[in-house]
Amino acid sequence: MKRFIKDLTLRGLVAAGFGPLILVIIYYGYQLTENVTSRPMTEVNINILSCLVMAFIAGGIGAIFKVEKIPLGVATLIDAIVIYVDYLFFYLINNWIPIMVTPLLVFTVIYIIGYVIIWLIIYKKVKFQVQKVNQKL
Repeated sequence: MKRFIKDLTLRGLVAAGFGPLILVIIYYGYQLTENVTSRPMTEVNINILSCLVMAFIAGGIGAIFKVEKIPLGVATLIDAIVIYVDYLFFYLINNWIPIMVTPLLVFTVIYIIGYVIIWLIIYKKVKFQVQKVNQKL
């Protein structure tokens, strides 16, 4: 358990740096299209902190895959659910999506599609690496 907490923390800290960076890129894109009005500093700070915590959780939960007692399917399910709840929580409390059925369904569908695509890309990459190692043997 101690190793899991250490791995979760290290992964989370690495990922946490990218959350606010992505938010800055989004704000800059809005500024370029002139679709952004000025925001209160409190709102900007809350958004930055939210992105930081979201990225920490999403990056850190990947440590679940290093727990040898948990089967890959269960670890993937835990990872997917934790990230989904993490994103949904912050999206709702920051009013990034409205609390209505249609936006929640759209968010859920986009999340599932995105998660599956990313998982398949990683799976294909690992499968290719294993085949490459097997050919060398």
